[in-house]
Amino acid sequence: MFRRNEATETIPVTSGASFFASNVDADGLPPEIEEGNVEYKLKLIDPPPERLEHLVTQMKWRLAEGYGEAMYEVGVSDKGGLVGLTPADLAASIDTLRRMGQALRADVSIIRERQVSADPVRMVAEVLVRKCLTDDQHFLEVRVAIVGPADAGKSTLLGVLTHSEKDNGRGKSRLNLLRHRHEIESGRTSSISHQIIGFDPRGELINYATTNVSSWEQICETAAKIVTFLDTCGHPKYQKTTISGLTGHAPDYACLIVGANAGGLSEIGKEHLGIAVVLKVPVFVVLTKIDVATPEQLTRTIGSLLSLLKTPGIRRVPIVIQNEDDLIVSVSSFVSSRVVPIFLTSSVTGDNLPLLTKFLNLLPKPVRDHEKLLEEEVEYQTEEIYSVPDVGCVLGGVLLSGRINVSLPSSASKVYFIGPDRGRFVPVRVTSIHRQRCPVNYMKAGQAASCALTFLSPEAPGSEHSATGTFPPPGFKLRKGQVLLGGDGVTMPQACWEFEADINVLYHAGAIQEGCHGVLYIDGVRQGAKVIRIDPPSPATSPVVTPTRGVPPSVGKPGNLSLRTGDRGRVRFRFAYEPEWVKKGGTVLFRGEGRMKCVGKVAAVSFDARALFFVKVLKKKEKLRASKKHLKVHLSCEYSEGVTTI
Repeated sequence: MFRRNEATETIPVTSGASFFASNVDADGLPPEIEEGNVEYKLKLIDPPPERLEHLVTQMKWRLAEGYGEAMYEVGVSDKGGLVGLTPADLAASIDTLRRMGQALRADVSIIRERQVSADPVRMVAEVLVRKCLTDDQHFLEVRVAIVGPADAGKSTLLGVLTHSEKDNGRGKSRLNLLRHRHEIESGRTSSISHQIIGFDPRGELINYATTNVSSWEQICETAAKIVTFLDTCGHPKYQKTTISGLTGHAPDYACLIVGANAGGLSEIGKEHLGIAVVLKVPVFVVLTKIDVATPEQLTRTIGSLLSLLKTPGIRRVPIVIQNEDDLIVSVSSFVSSRVVPIFLTSSVTGDNLPLLTKFLNLLPKPVRDHEKLLEEEVEYQTEEIYSVPDVGCVLGGVLLSGRINVSLPSSASKVYFIGPDRGRFVPVRVTSIHRQRCPVNYMKAGQAASCALTFLSPEAPGSEHSATGTFPPPGFKLRKGQVLLGGDGVTMPQACWEFEADINVLYHAGAIQEGCHGVLYIDGVRQGAKVIRIDPPSPATSPVVTPTRGVPPSVGKPGNLSLRTGDRGRVRFRFAYEPEWVKKGGTVLFRGEGRMKCVGKVAAVSFDARALFFVKVLKKKEKLRASKKHLKVHLSCEYSEGVTTI
């Protein structure tokens, strides 16, 4: 932290052991800003009670901005100057910070100290303030997606981090992570698995190797911060699963794993990095297998990686982490700038794994407009569907906005809507919530949790006796990509067949024209779609398109307008199989044959009569199917003594 921001400069490549100059002098830090979880304090020596109360309120604000974490720079002026304090004044200031932390039940720990002048001796210190665990639902969670090509060592690295046991070089540590038999036999991950590690308020690692810890519940009970890893697939056969994980699981960060002995970055690795950049997910890189890589292989791999990170489409500034100073610099400027930390590790020898673990401990929760999201209506994105004995249907996913509380009577009776299934939403109530397998009373925007549902009668969803059970009604199917929506409990949400998006064509061998088919990824939605109209780029403030009821949107005759690589335009899409829930402003990823890749934002959503008509027809078919089944049962013939009984 106490040096020049390398993200704004060109970092030269040096010789073999050190790729970047790590001993850069610093004149100061950037000026302090009001937002965020970083606070500058010149000194805090015996403040009066009124001043101490104000400082405690200020710390509470910084902790809220950092989701329970804050960073204090002591001995630094508001403009970022490294003034420094004498050792006695510095110790007194840190004691005041600890008093402030005790008032808020927060732990204060010194990350590092640095001498800024020798005569007289003046020091500056960087202090981490982390909220202590006050109940079983307070822990801070950071979600990290593990991406990279096959055979790079993704699952092996996760096995080492979660069990603190070095690998034997043949994949022993990954056996505890694989979910299916064919994954164990082939050594290839084919599904998205979840693993966690924790850190206590002092920054100590908590995993399965910790004393008296053998389950997720025990890790969450003792940890103030949880890092959730999403282990994705690296083989091209399972590329759609990986993309769905990056778009639907809403990770805070992406960790690109590259084998140092590969001699370069494969196409799959480039693809994963490009998707993370397109989705605006901060990326850090871990090079594994440095114990078996030759110097030539390591040089070629890092050279290929650096060239890719500096390409015009990515434009990132890489920093190879060699010591704790590099680590602190990369963490402080990771989210706010274009820095990409690079770690050189080995799961067999354990080289640099302590640096990686400390990096995960200091990794902040990306700051979003949290207060605004809490005031919006509930939108819960479904990632997984479970059927639990004696409980019923359970959803696993992320709460994108709003808050859900099951402890208050008024909140416990609130009606939500789950869907769409072929355009249909059904009313439900949330009966219980679990975070990382621990029961909690509420969840708020940005948190991942699972919730059990009770389904209600569509005719009277708000009445006390409208519950129909813990499983969906006949004809309604739960699936990934659905959403749980709040509201007034009466107005039914609408799904859409068509929407418009401002698209940028990243690559296409030819041109995108009307009638082009591909696969759309929008948050948790993944479905085939067709391009039905292409218009020139329009302003982002276009109104929502609402065609006349009863009149289906017209496709129109094919025109000459087309989009080639690098072009932008407004494209109207139509889903191929069923309507989906699409929200204005969502990120769109459109892929197809010939390595077609397009990215953009939803600009307008079309709610027309087709979706409502689709739902009405579906209900009629369900009633007809039910009546036929009832008739078939009662018309079954029983032959007894030559007499037919109907």
